[in-house]
Amino acid sequence: MVLRDGSSGDPDLDRLMAEFKANSRELSDVMEQVGEVRGQATSADDKIRVQVSSSGQLTSLRIDPRAMKLGSQELADAIMDAARRATEDAARRLMDVTRPYLGDDRQGDQPRRR
Repeated sequence: MVLRDGSSGDPDLDRLMAEFKANSRELSDVMEQVGEVRGQATSADDKIRVQVSSSGQLTSLRIDPRAMKLGSQELADAIMDAARRATEDAARRLMDVTRPYLGDDRQGDQPRRR
């Protein structure tokens, strides 16, 4: 039975439901932040710019016209290197977002909520 104020009348159940709602909102916020994570990198000469999603999927590739003077293998290598570094950047950013919620196995820490 649910009372007019939305409570069940059972303090323990009401506390659990409140915690569940808070955790659900928190999880939703974290998932939104994860979805917004992007990794970026450029080639050493700044002629190649790569952006990837949090999962490492290529979302943007910009090739400066000057890079077209490179040989095909050199251009491919520059793109692949920038994509790899952008993926590493995305992984670092993803860890920054999720670190507060993960335990540190090396020290036996328990996951924490913000």
